[in-house]
Amino acid sequence: MFARIVVDIPAKATDRLFDYEIPLSWESWVEIGSRVVVPFGPRKVLGFVVEITDDPELDRNRIKPIVEVMDTSPLLTEELIQLSEWMRRTYLCNRIAALQSMLPTALKAKYKRTLIVGDLDQKTEIDPVVSFVMQTDGASRERVLEQFPGSEKLLKYLLTAGLLKEIHQVKSQGSKMKRLTVFPLPPAETERILPQIPAQAKRQKEVLSFLHQHPTPIPLAELTKQLGTTSATIKAIASKGWLRVESVEQARDPYADRNFQKTTPLSLTPQQKNVFQQVRNALTEKQSSVFLLHGVTGSGKTEVYLQWIEEVLKQGKESIVLVPEISLTPQMVERFKGRFGDLVAVMHSRLSMGERYDEWRKIKEKHAKVAIGARSAVFAPFTSIGLFIIDEEHEASYKQEDQPKYFAHDIAVARARYHRAVVVMGSATPSLERYFAPSESVQRLQMKDRVAGRPLPKVDIVDMREELKTGNRSM
Repeated sequence: MFARIVVDIPAKATDRLFDYEIPLSWESWVEIGSRVVVPFGPRKVLGFVVEITDDPELDRNRIKPIVEVMDTSPLLTEELIQLSEWMRRTYLCNRIAALQSMLPTALKAKYKRTLIVGDLDQKTEIDPVVSFVMQTDGASRERVLEQFPGSEKLLKYLLTAGLLKEIHQVKSQGSKMKRLTVFPLPPAETERILPQIPAQAKRQKEVLSFLHQHPTPIPLAELTKQLGTTSATIKAIASKGWLRVESVEQARDPYADRNFQKTTPLSLTPQQKNVFQQVRNALTEKQSSVFLLHGVTGSGKTEVYLQWIEEVLKQGKESIVLVPEISLTPQMVERFKGRFGDLVAVMHSRLSMGERYDEWRKIKEKHAKVAIGARSAVFAPFTSIGLFIIDEEHEASYKQEDQPKYFAHDIAVARARYHRAVVVMGSATPSLERYFAPSESVQRLQMKDRVAGRPLPKVDIVDMREELKTGNRSM
């Protein structure tokens, strides 16, 4: 088997595919979208797998093998890999630049990968590899393969089955993103140990009794707070093998301290219902369509967006909502979080690099169904998209000025064609190119009135030529 790879060298001469052999030990790892390390001249470079073939273009004897696979599962979907080629042709950029633009900054930085023990129960037979990871309190994949030569396929199985997990520690995340966690033994084992504890070790017995009643992992700080004990007591118990204390990565949720009040759909006005139904029909037909929603300020566009997303969720699909960075206010986030809770991932520049990475991973691991963010959120790695919403579509910030230069509107429409999804571009002041687009490419929807009959601001038309003639400078 051979892989066709885009190497991470942004130069015109290297903006093509290179063939590499897939070693037998890595065959189960290499997939389209995988990041790999490959030899390139005298050095080793990062690359993305874009094709897998049995028929390479070069003489097989001249093809070098892949050195390493960087990730347990591909970071990019096959659809995004195809999109990168479309971007290369459309925006005349290097393909590697297009691929890198789809990933969060944290994945472009150096990071350490560590294996930790995953989901084990009493019936699980402990494999030597799992036991080694337990004994070393986490180990790198390289260290495991060094300790157990030829175990690449076994390691892939253990990771896929969830018996082991691989975490990525971003260089800039710091120690605050790790939390000491207490892992109890199985209840039957704890029950056997309890009678052996001396009468004078009351604290230790109290801790084990608590864990016997609550046999799930618990943060060390939380356990000591609940029982009024110390970390020294917990570590003393761990030294006897009666429980485990491990350092576990903590998800960086930028909204963990916020309590979003759950909201329910509001009643729609007649004009909202009309607009809602037209897009709902397109969502039901599952045919790629593009709509321009021309709605005056205060006409209730956001509520209609929310109800369209609810329809998409009922179909088991995902939604991407783009807003200008300046519009991504706490109030906007609150409306989406209040309606859809933890199904929402938020992506914008005011988050730290680690927070953006974790929100991206929330999407990648299918814990989120709705992504809301600025321009780059258009690349959210969903696999079954039903709806794209571009709010304030007239804003110039949807155009990327740095390489690779791209227009989020175009990316959304291209992805929608692949997924047979609907694109809705909303604005009170639409851009001319959308407003006058042919009806066969963009269908126009209008909401001319404000909700609850609120009047529009008074507008006066002033002939500035007359004002200048009369010398009126009051304007």
